[in-house]
Amino acid sequence: MDRRNFLATSAAASLAVHHVSNAVAVQSQSVPVGKDVGLKLITADPLVLETPDSLLAANRITPSSYLFVRNHHGAKQLEDMQSRPMTGELEITGLVDKPTRFPLTELAKMAKTEVEMVLQCSGNFRFQFSKLSPIKGTPWNKGGIGNVRFAGVRISDFLKATGVTALKEAKYLTAEGADQPEKKDQIDYEKSIPLDVAISRGILATELNGVALPAVHGGPLRLIIPGYYGNVQVKWLTKFRLEASETVNFFQLPDYRTPKQRIEPGAPVEYTFENSDPNFDMKINSRIFAPEDGSMIAAGKKIDLRGVAWNDGSADLISVEWSQDQGASWNSSRLSASAGPYAFREWTSSATFEKGEHSILIRAVDAFGRTQPMDGRLFWNPGGYGWNAIEKVRITAV
Repeated sequence: MDRRNFLATSAAASLAVHHVSNAVAVQSQSVPVGKDVGLKLITADPLVLETPDSLLAANRITPSSYLFVRNHHGAKQLEDMQSRPMTGELEITGLVDKPTRFPLTELAKMAKTEVEMVLQCSGNFRFQFSKLSPIKGTPWNKGGIGNVRFAGVRISDFLKATGVTALKEAKYLTAEGADQPEKKDQIDYEKSIPLDVAISRGILATELNGVALPAVHGGPLRLIIPGYYGNVQVKWLTKFRLEASETVNFFQLPDYRTPKQRIEPGAPVEYTFENSDPNFDMKINSRIFAPEDGSMIAAGKKIDLRGVAWNDGSADLISVEWSQDQGASWNSSRLSASAGPYAFREWTSSATFEKGEHSILIRAVDAFGRTQPMDGRLFWNPGGYGWNAIEKVRITAV
């Protein structure tokens, strides 16, 4: 089934409405019914929704009604919170012994695995980079992120089921989705990732938080690579190409890349595969949800501090530390039990503050010794990708 037929079939199919705990009676025409009205609408075409802290902090597992949305173009028929039937096929071509089309109805019968993981746009926190020099792109604040559970079939199991064998020259898996450009200046979206990574931890996701994957989040089938930024998690998956090298598609080069060498804010970069890195592995990062930035507290009264931390899953998070003296000294917090290497780790602490204005700094540390830089400006890049500097909130004790 080709892409246009996929869209037409999906649009005409009988739809099952996805239940959400915080559904509302009235929705903006630009926001899918089933999405919380508290989400920030950044653009309607393509659809981009951001999750404010008040919603992100409310649950460790981000409900799909609260989850951010980042689409590039096309697929207007799929921008809703309803699920789609598992119809059509997933094509495998390229450097394989026998190109194959695998029915999604057969995929639906296979054993599933589930992973709790952070889903985050690599442009999250872009506003911080934009303070230094203007950056084009989605004007993310801090809400291009969520912690969710995806379930589906392991790519390794899928390949075994198809009987397809990759040729020894195959080093990358390139994924294509059903969305298509709707304007003459748009480019079709596809992404390449290392084949060994796809086989070791990749999932063909069919469920989100225990229910059929909503269309706006990539249903009926989405590529998921835990630990990678969201640009890799191709929605409405229809085709795999096994290749010897990365695609030269715009969204692989020059987009979604950062320079290997430091550059001055505002400096242009002519990206090549050699002088840049793809936005793959998520950088170590942390957030403080309470107290909120700009809040007023009672002087001398103990207050709770809480938030979350995460990384790319390659090393355990061993601590989250906070400072109230601009980083001269650091205090330990309590980490919750791990829900898996790719998931949010919640942290809590408590403190008292004397009367006056205060700043609270937060940083995470993992078993590889990685932590967050004090000054994120060191990693400015033209795309505004990968911000992970220490977060600071300002409070006033009265």
